Amino acid sequence: MDVVELVNELMRRAVAARASDVHFEPGPREMRVRFRVDSLLHDAETLPAAIGPNVVARLKVMAGLLTYRTDTPQEGSIPPDPAVVPFDVRVATFPTVRGERVVLRFLALRCELRALDELGFGPELVADIRGLLAQPQGLIIVCGPAGSGKTTTLCAMLSEIQRTSPASSILAIEDPVEIRLEGVTQIEVAPERGLTYGVALRSLLRQDPQVLMIGEVRDADTARLVVEAALTGHLLLTSMHSGSAVEGLVRLREMGLPAYQLTSTVQALLSQRLLRTVCARCGGGAAARGCAGCGGTGYSGRTAIGQLLTMSAGLRRALLSDADVERLSGHDPGRAALRAEARRWVERGRTTEAEVSRVLG
Repeated sequence: MDVVELVNELMRRAVAARASDVHFEPGPREMRVRFRVDSLLHDAETLPAAIGPNVVARLKVMAGLLTYRTDTPQEGSIPPDPAVVPFDVRVATFPTVRGERVVLRFLALRCELRALDELGFGPELVADIRGLLAQPQGLIIVCGPAGSGKTTTLCAMLSEIQRTSPASSILAIEDPVEIRLEGVTQIEVAPERGLTYGVALRSLLRQDPQVLMIGEVRDADTARLVVEAALTGHLLLTSMHSGSAVEGLVRLREMGLPAYQLTSTVQALLSQRLLRTVCARCGGGAAARGCAGCGGTGYSGRTAIGQLLTMSAGLRRALLSDADVERLSGHDPGRAALRAEARRWVERGRTTEAEVSRVLG
């Protein structure tokens, strides 16, 4: 099998395995290929080290990258190919002492459009979120670590707004656009061209939006613009990397945002995680041997669990008094609430205690 067909076959296998990412990792004697499925990495193939550079070169050609530059990181994308991967694939290379490392991101498998009540949240939580989305203005933040489903939840929120308010003007700034939404104007940031979150948001505020979705608050400039937009009568949805809702508030405060602006704009923070669900074919789980359908793991697919922290009067007073994390945490049930959400899935036999411990500690 030549390198072209080898790469195509590995990508087809990754699609069949429902992988969200594929890692090509060079070593002294071999190149290890691993698939990320349901948030965990699994060994998929071991290639001789001698053909590693050829595999990397083929991926770079497919992504339109410079094959002769092996000493600097590069990023690109592979266009859809019905015979290999029928959707966009992001490619990122990085030089190491063993050669270039490559990671492919299969965008269509990372974010599938779902309704709010299909994410896994309990009915009370879904009702609370719908109530927040019906408000004409304010800031709603989805918090969680990387790979916790924040983008999927944001897409579901936009879909809910479209369903209930079809006449709304909705704009979204993302990096990258992981799923295309009908009726939503979506912009993909391109820092290499100067189109950052901040630049895009400043311009879009002059495009008569009612609802804005900012994929992620990464820096103080974006955070300030998001809060200012919420203060001027827009409904803002965004996400942040943080372990809990309170930690998200603390991060915003550490970015230099005044407490009075946070108490005036932030409506709620949704902290969420993803749990792997038991394979329906083998009825597996941590103690099961698994089957071909779940790759021997006993799990197939994931569900979300979440906990909503609303801006109560007590939390507002604590923020305005410059309370520390410990005092603020007294207003947030945090991990205990997430465990209670997870308990529903364990009791229904849809996940396991071992999976809950893996995700929540």
